[in-house]
Amino acid sequence: MYNVSVSITTDTINTKGEATMKVTRTAQKINMDNIVDISVDVHKDTLCFFFEIDGAEFSYTCSNRTTIIEKRLISYRDIALEHGRKGLRIICEPTGQFQNKLMRTARRLGFFTNYVNAESVAKFRVVESNDNNKTDKKDPRVINTLGKLNKVIRFRMIGEKYLMLRKLHKICDECDVAITSHRCRISKLLVELFCDYSFKKDFLYSNSGLALVAQYGCNPYRIVDDGYQIFCRKMRKAAPRIMSRTLERLWEDANSSVLNVLPPGYVQVLEQYLYDRLDDYFNVLERKEKITEQMVEILEKLRLDDPLIPPPTPHVISEKNLARLLAETGPLSDFANWRKLMRYAGLNLKTRQSGTYQGQNKISKKGRKLLRKVLQAIVLPLVKKGRLYGEFYHKKKDETKMPGNKAMTIVARHLLKKIFGWYRSGEAFDERRFFTCQSRYETMAKAA
Repeated sequence: MYNVSVSITTDTINTKGEATMKVTRTAQKINMDNIVDISVDVHKDTLCFFFEIDGAEFSYTCSNRTTIIEKRLISYRDIALEHGRKGLRIICEPTGQFQNKLMRTARRLGFFTNYVNAESVAKFRVVESNDNNKTDKKDPRVINTLGKLNKVIRFRMIGEKYLMLRKLHKICDECDVAITSHRCRISKLLVELFCDYSFKKDFLYSNSGLALVAQYGCNPYRIVDDGYQIFCRKMRKAAPRIMSRTLERLWEDANSSVLNVLPPGYVQVLEQYLYDRLDDYFNVLERKEKITEQMVEILEKLRLDDPLIPPPTPHVISEKNLARLLAETGPLSDFANWRKLMRYAGLNLKTRQSGTYQGQNKISKKGRKLLRKVLQAIVLPLVKKGRLYGEFYHKKKDETKMPGNKAMTIVARHLLKKIFGWYRSGEAFDERRFFTCQSRYETMAKAA
């Protein structure tokens, strides 16, 4: 186990003669022989502790409350000191939010903290006891064994700004899910209320569609009752640029829909429900915009603390998408190399091979799911023809007959790697450098 310190100087000069910040990472190895591993099986209301020291085993179950956790950890520290040890390392599985009280209390008391992968615990349970049984007494022992083998994951403590950014992004993603849900329900409701409505889903959210909602609540019976002339006059007043062909089509759809007779009271219920759903939709949309503004403001503050954070670049990445990306990665300076960042995102490759059998290489999908989702959203507009990844993407898709989702994953991996390199370099974005290896780029630069 290593304790990493970071020193920052500003005496580096880039290729343009500009001063840039140099980040130097130094690692000091910690002697884990003097540290006692405390393995914990975490539940919503209880914690099951287990540790070994000088041949003696200790196990205890207590409530998952901060004051009780603190007393328990202090008592274990005293036991460790009595046996000549210098500290504790708390190891547990991540269990949603239930482990946070334990890990934060341990950090506050100055102890080391690590996670173990839940899948590793499940599989190693079979290795250790040769059965699939799962109990509160067995799991801490399995976690303890994984700790002895040092098969642990770092418990990251990101700063306040990154913590705020990550939480805001989580709320923003929930807003995206809610927006999609509202639109689906509105479309389904519209099929019932205005059964022969022939326009695409996006029309309802345009100026003309919103005028239809404001004037008639998408109720075809009210449209027909007004008559064509009054209908056209009201719609043109609410949406002056609406096309005549659109009005004619809406009128035809309304006349066709009223042939499917519904009780007036039922129609009124559907219309009111549509209004309520649209209000909910626009409220969530407004909330998402406010959250996005907050994220951008935090990113600007982070850039003051870390000038290496890349600036927004047209046709590459916007300020909003950069904020979303950093919300999931946390400080990029935490990663020693791009491979660790790729593993954190779950974009590292896994291989299946045995004898003459050679399976397909696939991404592990073991990292942050939301980070992969953000990367897919960022690269989607970049793979269009004429954009940054247009040629790269279509060459793989058309010439090598690669499935589109696999090509998109390759682009996402490539972009994440390049953003990490862009951050480390501290230089402005250079498209010529983007698809060229360092040695070739330096040769081209010298030739120029």
